[in-house]
Amino acid sequence: MKLSLVRVAFALSSLTAASPTLAAQGNSATLPHTVPVMMERLTTAEIRDAIHTGKTIVLIPSASTEATGPAIALGKHLVRAQYIAEHIAQELGNALVAPVMPFAPTTDESRFPGTVNLSADAFSRVNEDVAESMVRTGFKYIIFMGDHDQNQPLLRTLASRLDEKHRADGVRVFFSSDSYAKTNKEIDEYLRANGYPPSRHGGVSDTSLTWAANPDYVHPDRIVVGAPVPPAGTPLSLGAIGIEGDPRRASPELGKMFLGWKIKNGTAEIRNLVGTSK
Repeated sequence: MKLSLVRVAFALSSLTAASPTLAAQGNSATLPHTVPVMMERLTTAEIRDAIHTGKTIVLIPSASTEATGPAIALGKHLVRAQYIAEHIAQELGNALVAPVMPFAPTTDESRFPGTVNLSADAFSRVNEDVAESMVRTGFKYIIFMGDHDQNQPLLRTLASRLDEKHRADGVRVFFSSDSYAKTNKEIDEYLRANGYPPSRHGGVSDTSLTWAANPDYVHPDRIVVGAPVPPAGTPLSLGAIGIEGDPRRASPELGKMFLGWKIKNGTAEIRNLVGTSK
């Protein structure tokens, strides 16, 4: 297990350092003319000074590297997690963002080439080590976030355990779910109310969100109808091409609206978590 965790950590650092998605991306995930909040873009002295001047919140976003049919790139969750976390940190004004965790537990996506499946134990342990590093760095509020379904219960459990461990020392650890779970429910309600066809993995929301976060990660000419959408609450069933439902009405405009909802909900929840903990 130790060797596998070392390999995961190495892969994470390599992706962060080398990937234009997570390092110096020049598309819509970049926030021009603003104070940098992504830690991989800052020096250690800049991070130290930021904490000393009041940026005591750190967001730890988790994503997934997974297949989503012929039209969406494997890094959809990475660009979305960064986009959302970066914008939330800018809205908060007193937060920085740790490098995005690119790997997670997956389910039916694992059948398709390129998907990286991380065990639940490895995912939790790597996130725990990242959080402990942030505690040693001097942050007072550690906020886990996840832009992938399988991340949610694991991060919630981990945050609760670490909060119990560190709160006596004045450090709080929380899981922020509203940018994902709450907003996804709002998105689903909007799509139903406005007559969009049923879709889930690789569907209207999935495609639109990715398209708005970074258009390079969506190939509009390859958008096709996938397998029938399973009943609500059932596991993924991705058929032959890795899509559930009909994504053909997806658009970057729709995705931009949905991203705005995620940023608004996430910012409000984190402010509440931090405010009520004082």
